[in-house]
Amino acid sequence: MKHVPAHYDGTKVVLDEPIALPVNTPLEVVVPDFPEESTQLREGTFLASLPVLTRIWTNSADAEYDKL
Repeated sequence: MKHVPAHYDGTKVVLDEPIALPVNTPLEVVVPDFPEESTQLREGTFLASLPVLTRIWTNSADAEYDKL
């Protein structure tokens, strides 16, 4: 899953940074009701990802990076 910042220009949703996607890739757009919800959503998504990220990056093959 990727988080891609975007905005509504009055007509359509416009991505704020380029992303390569195959044609007809299904997407889901979440529109916060309040500005604070955008921050909460971003933080919540990060926190939900932490266990998987920790498992991926905590391994002996990456131990050399811990010394940097």
